[in-house]
Amino acid sequence: MPERRLEISVRGLKKSFGDNKVLNGIDFDLYDGEKVVVLGPSGSGKSTFLRCINRLEEPTAGEVFFDDTLITDKNIQAMRGKIGMVFQHFNLINNLSVMENLTLAPVKLHKFSADEADAKARKLLKHIGLLNKVDSFPASLSGGQKQRVAIIRALMMEPKVLLFDEPTSALDPESIGDVLSLIHEVVNNGMTTIIVTHEMNFAREIASRVVFIDKGRIIEEGTPSQFFSHPKTPRVKEFLGKVL
Repeated sequence: MPERRLEISVRGLKKSFGDNKVLNGIDFDLYDGEKVVVLGPSGSGKSTFLRCINRLEEPTAGEVFFDDTLITDKNIQAMRGKIGMVFQHFNLINNLSVMENLTLAPVKLHKFSADEADAKARKLLKHIGLLNKVDSFPASLSGGQKQRVAIIRALMMEPKVLLFDEPTSALDPESIGDVLSLIHEVVNNGMTTIIVTHEMNFAREIASRVVFIDKGRIIEEGTPSQFFSHPKTPRVKEFLGKVL
């Protein structure tokens, strides 16, 4: 078998907010093509872990490497073009249209010309059935529509890795299925992903590896079959007993 390419490597990652130690020393590797789902109780540090990977939060200690390059302030914008992120609360720019939300970063960062970005955005919007929203503003969209637009906004930059931070937690039940379906499609097309979620059935279906974080540490990890059917630690057994 060919050797897997290491995309992201995290070593000794710690993050504190004042006296609150949120991450307590995380080592983690993500390989090309992996679909890692991160599970854990609320407040365990899952979202902070993602935000430290692309330096939306500055780590207190430790190092994050992407493609063998240490992510620093000097190269952060270039790295973010390759590590996309989809947020829990969409983070669309309210005073910009859907088209402007999709094309702003690709044009500003010289990924595409204005015409190329427009054509790519229209193609993606048509694919998800929202081409009629091209001139709409975020306030006129439903939660599910906003999140699908946020996902294709991340795809506009053609990232090598895509991070999802609880992408369905702010949605009503009717919208969740459409968003999960789009994520399934993105993952099945080969995108390397890390997904923080509370959707257990989704995690079981989509993950190539499950990572469980509690109190800022990785407690257990394994394939979905191993994790859900044969958990190794009492803490994971307790967690699964409450959520399944």
